[in-house]
Amino acid sequence: MIAAQRDRVLAEWRASRRLRLVVLVIMLVAGVHLSLSISDRRVATIEEYRRDAGLVERLREASAESSWPARADAAGEQLAHIQDSMTEVASVGLAQAEIQAWLTQQAQGAGLADINVRVETTLDVPGHAELWQVMARLDATVAEGQLGPFLQAFAAGLPWIQAERLDISSTTDGQRVVLTARGYYRKAPGADTGSDAIDASVSSASGMPGSAAGAVTDSLP
Repeated sequence: MIAAQRDRVLAEWRASRRLRLVVLVIMLVAGVHLSLSISDRRVATIEEYRRDAGLVERLREASAESSWPARADAAGEQLAHIQDSMTEVASVGLAQAEIQAWLTQQAQGAGLADINVRVETTLDVPGHAELWQVMARLDATVAEGQLGPFLQAFAAGLPWIQAERLDISSTTDGQRVVLTARGYYRKAPGADTGSDAIDASVSSASGMPGSAAGAVTDSLP
């Protein structure tokens, strides 16, 4: 049975010139495709090798430079200085009071009116158990020419106090600015990690309540 089928196929192959041409074309196309694929892979491999060789050479040249240890020491000192500039607090309440007082101070210094600052939430910083992050919201009325100085003053708090959102809307009294800020604070040794230290809301128009305002204002960054 198999021999008969084989003989029939061979007979058709010998008798049909068109069949032989079709098979030849298919083999040529497949061969060209295979050749191009191999060539593309070869080019990609060569380019990858050149990139890796260039990277190795640059790393070798960099490792030979004698200034790298000094640069590393300078970078470490700069990092330590930046970290030391972060305000250290002994409790969640003081962290909240710090950002409230700081935002109030910047808004008052820029001449904003009807200032109100309140804390939205206080959380640990993921991956940094020694830090707190405090979200606060400032609402105030801003007159013409006051927004620029306020934003410039706010930028002085970077990198530890950052703007998350800024909304400005028109009102009958001028413009109303709503700023959502995030502040980072370092926990002091033995800090109270409780979250019920103080009331999170405060009206900045009348200043920080009691001794908390003076205490945190004196330690502002």
